[in-house]
Amino acid sequence: MTLPHPTCFGDGDVVPHRSPAIPLTVHARPPDAVKSSILALLLAAPFLCADAGAATPTLLEPGIYRLDPDGYREMPKAQPASYGEIDDDTFERALPPAARISYAVVARDPGRTQNRVLFLVDGRYRYDVNSPNRLCPAYAFPGWNDYSDVQPFCRTNISGDEAAFRWTTDTFTVSWGSDRKYLRTDYDDKGESHPRYAITHHGDRFELATPRAYQGVQYLTKDVPFFPNASRSASPGVLPAGSYVAVVASGSEWEEVERFAQDGTPTRGWIDRDDLEDVKWVDQQAQTKQFRFRVAFTAGASDNDPATAVAIEVLDRATGKRVQVIRDFYADPWGESDTSLTLVDANFDGHPDLMIGGSSGGAGPNSTDNFFLFDPKTRRFVFDQALSDLPQIGFDARRKQVTSAQRNSCCSHSSQTWHYEGGHLVEIANWDESLSADGDWLVTTTGHLRNGKMRYRVTRKRAELN
Repeated sequence: MTLPHPTCFGDGDVVPHRSPAIPLTVHARPPDAVKSSILALLLAAPFLCADAGAATPTLLEPGIYRLDPDGYREMPKAQPASYGEIDDDTFERALPPAARISYAVVARDPGRTQNRVLFLVDGRYRYDVNSPNRLCPAYAFPGWNDYSDVQPFCRTNISGDEAAFRWTTDTFTVSWGSDRKYLRTDYDDKGESHPRYAITHHGDRFELATPRAYQGVQYLTKDVPFFPNASRSASPGVLPAGSYVAVVASGSEWEEVERFAQDGTPTRGWIDRDDLEDVKWVDQQAQTKQFRFRVAFTAGASDNDPATAVAIEVLDRATGKRVQVIRDFYADPWGESDTSLTLVDANFDGHPDLMIGGSSGGAGPNSTDNFFLFDPKTRRFVFDQALSDLPQIGFDARRKQVTSAQRNSCCSHSSQTWHYEGGHLVEIANWDESLSADGDWLVTTTGHLRNGKMRYRVTRKRAELN
């Protein structure tokens, strides 16, 4: 049965905070054979309303969900019978019998933009799109089309041939397109013909049984040690490659997770994030009086693809011990280098800060960098979103100003100048040069902050196009 898109609600929605002093651009992170007795289906389900005014999706509450054994009998019909048509409706389960699913685990990310749903599946179940076992081990939507071995998420809610999901805050359903079979043609008392069809609807429903604050679901691409506490001194078990865990809390060094028996029973433990993926640590030329640094790189998908920086390690120069590890920043694959990390006093406080490549900006060339500002009180480097969002950034140490520039199109360029007030960036000047809509004029707009307000001046001159 093909179900309509869910209704979007406002209750509980959270719009990410933006500082009024600086316009921010949020960068998506590309944003990562099952051996265990548990397979999984992850549904990444951020569902934006068709209404352009809705800023955030309605999401499922995180926790352990139980299959309603009779829920399939109450699934709505995919569509009403056509005029003059007689439909004999029957209802069957959507979940493959071989999967033996009774429970699911739902996670919601801290930003309340995504659900992940883990179905606890029999270990012998194998996904095959051309068989009754057409339930994919992982789903992601909306707009997902990046299935890979390390991110095994299938798309959904695309057509009647693919699994469809519908949900409220504490209930969700999974369904397939209805099967339609012609039976015969019946005639009424007036002699009018009515084709009769057998319509089989496939659906299942899950209801929240135990609320739990799961933040995500982690797919394991390799065997990973499973510790009873956040210490490598403890004797670990093993989470096999191809298995899934629900993330309770995630730090830069450890993830607190739960694995599940097929009956929904959780077992809590910890994963050292150094164990999650194979990386190459490269010593960096950049050093301070207190610290030296290493950057971890993951290899490209092929020998011709450049490596990607995924972590920064801060080491005490005197002892060589790890002081901090920085993860979860977005970086395009710039390649492996011992000069990937740069030192710059980005906030002009006299302490060196860290800068490493972020987004390439495509053909812009509106590239960005990731900035981590040193906090002398904690001796930690802290991610700075405002600086990391500014393309083509520059620093004027003498004036203590930050500059940013963009190419908005072939015929439009702009720049901004900022300084710090009370630890926050404040725009003090900007410039824009664009070709007019008719192509006849080059329009230049300059702005300067005066008495707390931006004052603008616009000039025009005839465009000289070659």
